Amino acid sequence: MNSLDNSIGFRVISADGYIGTVEEIVYGVENAPSALVIATRLAKRPFVLVGVEEVLGCFEHSGSLILSPSWRSSAVEMPVAASMVA
Repeated sequence: MNSLDNSIGFRVISADGYIGTVEEIVYGVENAPSALVIATRLAKRPFVLVGVEEVLGCFEHSGSLILSPSWRSSAVEMPVAASMVA
């Protein structure tokens, strides 16, 4: 089991500081996590879809995820949360 499998509700941070919380995990090939839906709580961009390749660390003991500084360049803005099935 991947540590990202249990990351719903985790705080998401980057070099910029607090980004939001993990709202949903998107699974892809071989039932492995491929992306995360992050609730940002920003009116302009309430949800973003970020590929797991942007995750630098997942820390279950503190309930937090760290994203790479370049996460914004590949993030997809979403106006609402959507249940995504691969």
